[in-house]
Amino acid sequence: MKKAFTIAWIGLLCWGMTACNDHKGFKKTENGLYYRFHTQNINGNTPQSGDVLTLFLEMRTDNDSVIQSGREIQTMMQPAKFAGDIYEGLQLMRLGDSATFILPAKAYFETYNYGNVPAFVKKKTMLYLTVCLHNIQTFEEYKAQQMQESLAKEKELIQAYLESKNLQAEPTASGLYYIETKAGKGKHPVKGMSCTVHYRGMLLDGTVFDASYNRNKPFTFELGMGQVIAGWDEGIALMKKGGKATLVLPSAIAYGERGAGDIIPPFSPLVFEVELLDFH
Repeated sequence: MKKAFTIAWIGLLCWGMTACNDHKGFKKTENGLYYRFHTQNINGNTPQSGDVLTLFLEMRTDNDSVIQSGREIQTMMQPAKFAGDIYEGLQLMRLGDSATFILPAKAYFETYNYGNVPAFVKKKTMLYLTVCLHNIQTFEEYKAQQMQESLAKEKELIQAYLESKNLQAEPTASGLYYIETKAGKGKHPVKGMSCTVHYRGMLLDGTVFDASYNRNKPFTFELGMGQVIAGWDEGIALMKKGGKATLVLPSAIAYGERGAGDIIPPFSPLVFEVELLDFH
């Protein structure tokens, strides 16, 4: 279905780009933006400020040279920044519409290309932007989708890591994988106890981002009091004194969508090799 739509869209594009430089067949807004619709969905939703739009976009010059071949992009709906801006055109569209817009190239590149205007752009050069509006999401819907996709990708990455290391484990309800590598003795620590550990923290690719071993100084914290990431509170509570374990944490019980510093990106699963030295 998507392939057929793309072929049909390309046909419309070729038809739309046959307009001469006098822009015959195009309408004009008060701000000087030329536009022509190829398909219109009168029942479709219109984008609102702050919405995230998914567009199929191709960009050409007025002499039909391709600047950007057709591809899907995402952009946040915003007010127009110059007379004849493409965002004025997007305000005219509804979900499912396709249209071609003609706008001044110099103003476009000065505004959206950090002031870098290509050498081929002259004072009167015009851009032809052909757009299909594929999707409209509120910012909240977009963020929720991104999170769902990231979490699904995390599961795949964690599973691939476990298989590559020949590790056998079932996740807890939170998604923690606990792999005991050396059995400890005695009881488990409980909430409020002071725990002293040695550890090494890594990304799934093996990049070490922190290690108490390197400092030759163990780390002490109070269990279950929110002093460490949730995956640590859960994982170390499963250990016994003198024991060692590997904790594989999904980002939901690590550093989540924010990540940490320059080394841990958002939505990063983490691996910790931990040794519980003592608790009381």
